[in-house]
Amino acid sequence: MKNRVGFVAAGASLLLAVGCGTATTNSASNQSSNSVSGSTSGKQITVGFVPGSTTDPFFISMEVGAEQEAKKLGVTLDWQGASQYSPSDQTPYINAMVTKKVTVLITCPTDATAMQPPIQQAVQAGIPVITADSTISNTSLLSSRITSNNTQGGAAAADYLAQAANGKKGVVAVLDPSPGITTDAARVQGFAQEIKKYPNLTYVGVQYDNEQTTKAATLAQNLLLRYPDLVGIFGTDDTSASGGAEGVRSAGKLGAVKIVGYDAEPAEIQDLQSGLISALIAQKPMLEGQMAVQYAYDLATGKKSEVKSFVQLDNVIITKDNLAKNQEWVYKSSAN
Repeated sequence: MKNRVGFVAAGASLLLAVGCGTATTNSASNQSSNSVSGSTSGKQITVGFVPGSTTDPFFISMEVGAEQEAKKLGVTLDWQGASQYSPSDQTPYINAMVTKKVTVLITCPTDATAMQPPIQQAVQAGIPVITADSTISNTSLLSSRITSNNTQGGAAAADYLAQAANGKKGVVAVLDPSPGITTDAARVQGFAQEIKKYPNLTYVGVQYDNEQTTKAATLAQNLLLRYPDLVGIFGTDDTSASGGAEGVRSAGKLGAVKIVGYDAEPAEIQDLQSGLISALIAQKPMLEGQMAVQYAYDLATGKKSEVKSFVQLDNVIITKDNLAKNQEWVYKSSAN
């Protein structure tokens, strides 16, 4: 999610890596269903899209992008998913897409291992699969995977906290929902590697909050008790960041301990404006949705050579000072 030192918003243009099959850019209910109908050259194309959840603004923004691209290309978009982010909730929707025999399946796996069997069943049924955001361990099953440059985003968080510390010695830590989510793991890895460049800062590792705001707050308070010289926390998603910020505020350390969060969900933007969060690493879910549907269309119309096997989109560093210039990257709370 960006320019890690200057924190300049990255552009949205896609830079395709020639010859290597990869690409990089700088730049509420329990079920949701939306369709845009159309056909190409007399062949009906149905793109099944199973997000991580249907209620999270990140995936709502992805849905908006997917719908826009489906309408532009004249294909049917079948958007179906659970309100909860979990493999057990997501699997039935993948299975339903296989039963429907959609032309191409796009999904955002909720676990790298647990979601592999249902995706493999789709592939065995002759349905090409594209992952957006997160992915699975065996990427050879996939026609393409589109995601943010999560390693770079984690590194950007480390750079920001180092800059905010301004040479002061101290401790930094990471709060993360849980192991097994490929995107979050890459963010932690990027942070841990980058923070080594700053000898005044000691990284004390990652703690898991199970995607619970109250637990993230408690973990942040425990970190403060254990490390009085704590100067920064990186929350790898909205829950971890907002919960960690609340824990810091409750401990009376707001401002002394900087919080960097991932994503740009409405609640996080409010925390940014109020000073609870110092910076956000914003992804581009609308663009991910658009690209995934475009690739699905290419696969369905015999343009496989146009589909890159791996695409990474750089993120945008958003602070209170540059928020007005980055409104396009703020996530949507509704697809309407």
